[in-house]
Amino acid sequence: MKLVEKTVRSAYEHSPNRPIYLVGESLGGCLALAVAARNRDIDLVLILANTGNILVFSDVNEIRFFIAITFLLKNK
Repeated sequence: MKLVEKTVRSAYEHSPNRPIYLVGESLGGCLALAVAARNRDIDLVLILANTGNILVFSDVNEIRFFIAITFLLKNK
């Protein structure tokens, strides 16, 4: 994400009066959303496809998965 943010900031500094387009599909769409959320001062246009639920790619779901597995193993 840092590389995308750095690139967006560089483009903004080069042309502050023009929108920056971010195109993302699947995880790339989630990344574009995250970059937009962290850079609200920049005029971004997002084109997203099949982003799904951003929580699918977060640590929250991994933790839920391990809790569920632990619960199932304990109750065998």
